[in-house]
Amino acid sequence: MKYLIIILIILSTAIEAAGSKKVNPTELYEKAEKYLYIGDYNEALKVLKKYVRAEKKDPDGWSMYAFAHRKLEKYKQADRYYKKALQLDPNHKQALEYQGELFVELGDIDSAEQNLSLLKELCPNGCDELDMLEKYMDKTAKKTW
Repeated sequence: MKYLIIILIILSTAIEAAGSKKVNPTELYEKAEKYLYIGDYNEALKVLKKYVRAEKKDPDGWSMYAFAHRKLEKYKQADRYYKKALQLDPNHKQALEYQGELFVELGDIDSAEQNLSLLKELCPNGCDELDMLEKYMDKTAKKTW
């Protein structure tokens, strides 16, 4: 009986430890970046879902989460998560760029132009996000018009 109690205590401790496994947001973020870099958007979504649950107020995470949705053509979700990122930080350049790309993909050029204007205000001397959105809009315009 004494051994049975000891075994039960050991098992309950092991089960408790497994159930309370802490999420390391930094590791999740880095893992998500790797998946995004290689274009594995489904795996990136899985990791980013855990990340944004752990870091609810990080606009970078929400922007990346939206980006992965957009790349999988889940536009409604992408729109929602870009809005979340911009709610947390209205001047988040990456979210503005990527949301602008979403607008272009949806044919909403006026909204993409608004994002471009905001980026011009935020980057009076230029920035990568401004350059990328301008190039994306030019490239897409040549394809569709």
